[in-house]
Amino acid sequence: MAKKISDEVCLANYAKLCDLFNRVIPDAERFTVVYGCGVDMGMMGLMLIRSTAYSYSSYAIGFDPNATEIVVLQVDRELEHYGEPYYLKKSDIVKAKIGRFSKEIRIRASSLPQGFVTFTVQAVLNIDPDQLAVAVRQEKESKQFLNFFTNQYMK
Repeated sequence: MAKKISDEVCLANYAKLCDLFNRVIPDAERFTVVYGCGVDMGMMGLMLIRSTAYSYSSYAIGFDPNATEIVVLQVDRELEHYGEPYYLKKSDIVKAKIGRFSKEIRIRASSLPQGFVTFTVQAVLNIDPDQLAVAVRQEKESKQFLNFFTNQYMK
């Protein structure tokens, strides 16, 4: 069984994620930031399962309810390197939805490298036996994000 990661480490990781986002995104102050992880858009970490390779990615996701906009910034697990930010206004996306049971968020937009991005946002991620994600505690922010996504952004 995987060892639980302390709240102090999770909160420090969340602060580091926010700091990285604030350094990279020019107008970062208008966004609230959450951590998301998923299986697309890049090749940050690979895991082989039954002869199938899966690519796991970590994201700093900023959301601005006033502009109905999300920024997706791919980050590495150490929160030191990052990819190109993708600004996704609701008016520019094709579809945005949350899986009923998996709670997986999927956004389709032509501006994304694969045409879509898929990720989950958890309030607390403090167990990661495969060391593929960043341990974070973001209870207030994840609740705000899911409320924003469900009530203002989905289409």
